Amino acid sequence: MFLGCHVSVAGGLNNAFERAENVGCEAFQIFTQNQRQWKSTILTQEQKDGFRIMRKNSAFSLVPLTAHASYLINLCAQEDEKLSRSRQALIEELQRCDTLGLEYLVLHPGSHGGKGETWGIETISQSIMSVFSVYKPKVRLLLETIAGQGTGVGFRFEELSTILTQVAQPNAMGVCVDTCHIFAAGYDIRSGWDSVLNQMDNAFGLDSIKVFHLNDSIKPLGSRRDRHAPIGQGMIGAKSFKILMQETLFRKIPGILEVPGGDDVFAENIKWLKSKRDLAYRL
Repeated sequence: MFLGCHVSVAGGLNNAFERAENVGCEAFQIFTQNQRQWKSTILTQEQKDGFRIMRKNSAFSLVPLTAHASYLINLCAQEDEKLSRSRQALIEELQRCDTLGLEYLVLHPGSHGGKGETWGIETISQSIMSVFSVYKPKVRLLLETIAGQGTGVGFRFEELSTILTQVAQPNAMGVCVDTCHIFAAGYDIRSGWDSVLNQMDNAFGLDSIKVFHLNDSIKPLGSRRDRHAPIGQGMIGAKSFKILMQETLFRKIPGILEVPGGDDVFAENIKWLKSKRDLAYRL
């Protein structure tokens, strides 16, 4: 697994590379604009070219890089205006990722607001198909597993599988597995991964997994509460992450930390994960 974390682009997109290197990243994730505002950022040609050149000359030239979509996007919003706005925002996210040459865009599928999971799944699928009919991206859109708070869609693997099946564009889509989220959703990964990997494989196929978000959980199993913790400081525990680092199926995909505590914690967690991964690969 290419290990890294979410890094800030404050002061300019190019700053992400130095920040990532400083904490020991092998891959990283960014927001391509402010994740809590609708207004779309228009990247200049200088910004686009600068990012690509910086990447080409960095340690990240040959590994997949990831962006995370705005938290405001809800592809099954009940309100027509918000749904339309969400679809347009996703088009713009995909376009920015393509201009920067990023490989993956991670998206929270959406929240149905009480209209039911079936309606939510169908509306999300229709939204993605609508977006793809307007813009065919090079970046791969990844649906993130969620914790299941409120009326969110995607806390059961079968929900993501149904969306992927309905959209029926496997080369354009995939899955991002968040360890905190699946644990909060009720998937027990504390003592091993075999059972949960089998469930994923049966639902959407392990080859659909393109990114992991590596986060421990403050809240207990099945809480359906999304509260991240540094590795080994939550209810999942270090053992689960050690086992995951030994899984050779995921050797060439990014594992991105989104834990609280700042750069020192990122660096410490990345170093620890690398040690477990590298030890397993040498044996």
